[in-house]
Amino acid sequence: MSAALAAPLSVDRAWQVLAPPIGPDGPRKALAFAAEQWGNRTLELAGIPLTGERLAAWAESPPEEPLLRTVREDTRRPIDLADLLRLLDDVLAADLPDDAVLHVPTGRARTYGLLVHVDDAWKDRPRDYPRYDELHVDRPEAPTTVEPARDGDPPGPGWTARYLDPTEREPCMAALVEARPESGFAERVEALLDQLEAQGAEVWVTSTVRSRHRGYLMWGAFVLSRSTDEASAAATRSRLERANADWGLEVPISWWHPDGWQATMEAARTMAEAYDVVYATERGARASNHYDGVAVDFVAYGLPRSLTLTAPDGASETFDLSDPSEPRDLSLSPAVVRWVERHFALRKLVADHPHWNDARS
Repeated sequence: MSAALAAPLSVDRAWQVLAPPIGPDGPRKALAFAAEQWGNRTLELAGIPLTGERLAAWAESPPEEPLLRTVREDTRRPIDLADLLRLLDDVLAADLPDDAVLHVPTGRARTYGLLVHVDDAWKDRPRDYPRYDELHVDRPEAPTTVEPARDGDPPGPGWTARYLDPTEREPCMAALVEARPESGFAERVEALLDQLEAQGAEVWVTSTVRSRHRGYLMWGAFVLSRSTDEASAAATRSRLERANADWGLEVPISWWHPDGWQATMEAARTMAEAYDVVYATERGARASNHYDGVAVDFVAYGLPRSLTLTAPDGASETFDLSDPSEPRDLSLSPAVVRWVERHFALRKLVADHPHWNDARS
């Protein structure tokens, strides 16, 4: 039986087990040593299981092939290899069971710089690992696996099972068509996604038309989880209660946990991670384009080295994504995004990794 971990992992930028990966061969040597020490542990990083065997395979990959490209093509994720090595060092430095399973889903990985962040791609402002001195490694709950929260319940994953919206691609896109049947928005998005998939990309549609109640709860969990002390948590609670009343939502949540402010923040964290929300604003919660079928959240990982797109307006372009530094993630590829915006009549919300709007709305 594998040992799932509930306690956070202590993290820092000091090298404790691995030798600093200096020089051209440094990262391969660090991976090889990590693989030898890894045991039966598994690190679920953005949905990809990293095992000792996988780390060893990376270390032993052909030296003429850039290691960063090898890692990104194997995982189909925009991994920041330098920061991943620091996480491996922290895992090996911790007193963990040999068969420990650590979960670092996409939101956490991006927040901590383990995946390329939008600030890096769009603002040339890399996010260095670690973001904080602890990294949660528990498995987030999924809305389909929890009992719906009851009226008056405090924050927690159960709220994600209320005010449900479609999450699978087909019903998501059907909801988009139903909301604005004459817009052609869904058809343009599908045309893009179909081409990406046909060329080997991994495509996920995560949200289209969203309930206002759900948008409010997502924002509330996000901001409350980022409180820093009792006073800030109490102020955020009051802010959320005012918004609930002022916006006429009447969501029956109690934003304060009966065990106090620390329990409140932890409950909000598990709720935000169950929603998989890593970016939310009050403005978006109050008047999101998702509410009226003007927005879609989707991701496209593992873009090919050469990507060719043909747009509804007849334009066609081939993009060279073969450089080892390419994240091969559509939302992190500014040149591709700008072309798509022009020729598919879409508009990317750069700060929110999966979010696209209809430019014709």
